[in-house]
Amino acid sequence: MNKYISNFPHGIMFHHFHDETHPPSGQGSISAKEFEEILNFIGIENIIGPDEWIAKLSENKLKENDLCITFDDGLKSQYDICVPILEKYDLRCFWFVYSSVFEGKTEKLEIYTNFRTKYFEKIDDFYELFFSKYENNSFEKIDKNRLQSFVHKKQSIYSFYSFNDIKFRFMRDEILVKNEYEKLMDEIIQEKGIKIVDIGKNLWLTNSHLKILSENGHEIGLHSYDHPTVLSKLSYEEQYEQYKKNYMHIKQVCNKDILSMAHPSNSYSDDTLKILRRLNIVCGFRSNRTPPEGKKINPSSLEIGREDHTNILKKIRM
Repeated sequence: MNKYISNFPHGIMFHHFHDETHPPSGQGSISAKEFEEILNFIGIENIIGPDEWIAKLSENKLKENDLCITFDDGLKSQYDICVPILEKYDLRCFWFVYSSVFEGKTEKLEIYTNFRTKYFEKIDDFYELFFSKYENNSFEKIDKNRLQSFVHKKQSIYSFYSFNDIKFRFMRDEILVKNEYEKLMDEIIQEKGIKIVDIGKNLWLTNSHLKILSENGHEIGLHSYDHPTVLSKLSYEEQYEQYKKNYMHIKQVCNKDILSMAHPSNSYSDDTLKILRRLNIVCGFRSNRTPPEGKKINPSSLEIGREDHTNILKKIRM
């Protein structure tokens, strides 16, 4: 078997999991067996817990083979499927959650992700329908040069994305405004005869889960209030509100100071970093191992690289 090579300290990033209770709810969804396979491939001995990670980071003592496990978005499948395996190996991890869903709000980003994975035989079937719907509305005509530039940039960072994966994100994040995108998606869901509330059932953790995780040595960290896909485009005040509300929610539930975060959709700006320092966040994660433009890898304690589990599975299968 190939060996996982780590030449700088970084996180391993996980999102979606599936079993008989949790159907695949996103691209790259993996099973309990695959999760355990990844842990053993990267080396249990290389994985350190959040407390040790933050202490070593603060003292600039992280070693190149130091790794940590991170979960984004506060999904219930992560808890149900992964916690028994983590307990088997006595591992503690970072859990980055956005707060709106814990306060009873319906967060459509994850619902749409679940929908396009669960209700279409192939993801490209969804993309074909979405692109067709877009063209049949009076939206801005797509600039092919601009799209190609976006595709090139994304594929250089996320090699597992297909052209259609990136085209969809280009239309969602760069062309459509939020209410236009949601209107388009809601129409597609309605035409399928499905209710949004039904898609959202059993998707997210509860405050009780966060409290249990925190009491058992896991670190609950920031991931914004409602997960904007391009947070960097928000004003300083809007970004501050996103993270302040997120911070207050987690602190109230866990009764601890919050020290860590992960940038939602890897979107952040200089303002974001100022806000995080203002909130006394000492550890922040990006969503890839590519150095930020014009910077080195891990350029600051708030911009630590992560490897997506999809890339690790590819290495295992080689």
